Amino acid sequence: MIWATLWRGGAGRDGCQGCAHFLTDPPALEAALPGLAILSSADASVRGGDGLCLAHGRLTNGQRRCAAFAA
Repeated sequence: MIWATLWRGGAGRDGCQGCAHFLTDPPALEAALPGLAILSSADASVRGGDGLCLAHGRLTNGQRRCAAFAA
């Protein structure tokens, strides 16, 4: 049920990509998730548009916009 609450806003025109809470910068992601560098790097091509939502503390693919979206 928490998932439905987080994504109540539905698919947005920009998704998470334009949100102030969405962290995609590779060095910043590695700093926020210290164990990430053990597996690989935040520069990996398989990461695509994934990022860290600082508002919810979750990794997400960034394709949907939630009610906490902030430009």
